[in-house]
Amino acid sequence: MVKKLEIEALSVEAESLEALLRARTEQDDPIGVYQFKQRLEQVRQRIGEIAEAPALTAGVALFFAGGPVTGSRGIRADFAGKAVESFQAMVAKKFAAFEVGELGRRGRIPLRASSDLILTDVVRGSVGLVLEEANDNVPIVETELKVVLDDVVCTIAAAAQEEAEPFEEILEDIDSRFLRSMGEFFALLDDADATVRLVEGERDRQFDHTQIHRARERTDAAEINERDNEVLVGALYLLPAHRKFELVLDSGETVWGPVSAEFAGQHLEALRNANDVVGHRWRVRVKVRVVTRPNRLPKTTHKLLGLIERLD
Repeated sequence: MVKKLEIEALSVEAESLEALLRARTEQDDPIGVYQFKQRLEQVRQRIGEIAEAPALTAGVALFFAGGPVTGSRGIRADFAGKAVESFQAMVAKKFAAFEVGELGRRGRIPLRASSDLILTDVVRGSVGLVLEEANDNVPIVETELKVVLDDVVCTIAAAAQEEAEPFEEILEDIDSRFLRSMGEFFALLDDADATVRLVEGERDRQFDHTQIHRARERTDAAEINERDNEVLVGALYLLPAHRKFELVLDSGETVWGPVSAEFAGQHLEALRNANDVVGHRWRVRVKVRVVTRPNRLPKTTHKLLGLIERLD
């Protein structure tokens, strides 16, 4: 179970045991008092163990309220299915980008099976669905899926919060397909008049109607357009340690940005000591990314994909 939820459940049990102990004495119920004390000690010990142990595998609980929820009895099946599907799509796309680099604008999502979360519990009282990593091994460090899930939850929070700057910043790095899935998630919640609480690790984030509608408007207004394999010509400079490049175009304008993971893995180390690359005039392939942001000027970034030919 998600760490915070497990601690909460045990804390409720501890409070109930303490109330039972206050309602009786050893003279009235010696066996009961002994049993309750023993159980209370076990619960407190378990709370301490969980609190000290790091959360190393992916796990998140989605608690829904509002339109699709009927008290604490249940939730509309069609809504729950679409919400889980949409959330899983965000995780899958973020995981694929994390593992293999940028995704294509369409087609299969790489490593989809490795990013699957499984439904392990339905939380009573309020309607919550617990999704966890299907990993039977005991890791010694955070799994890749745990890192990705942390990032997904933080990205959702940035889109929903009142200040616009965090959302502006994440737009510079997220994938266009992830942005589309995040927009679908918020649209689903907004159309259904639903709210959601995300509990992940030790984080506990509540998103009300206003925040969800704000996030939907932001994701609808944002747009990421990418042009692959655009050819530019200019004097090339590389910063291998930082995997960055600068290209001084013939017009005098300078463009800069990261070097693609594929190019860096195959060529960057070899180019580090080469004396016939840096500072020379090259025709290169770049990926141009134009991010349209709410109430801001579009921002253009470049990524070096490869070298075509030296021109001097």
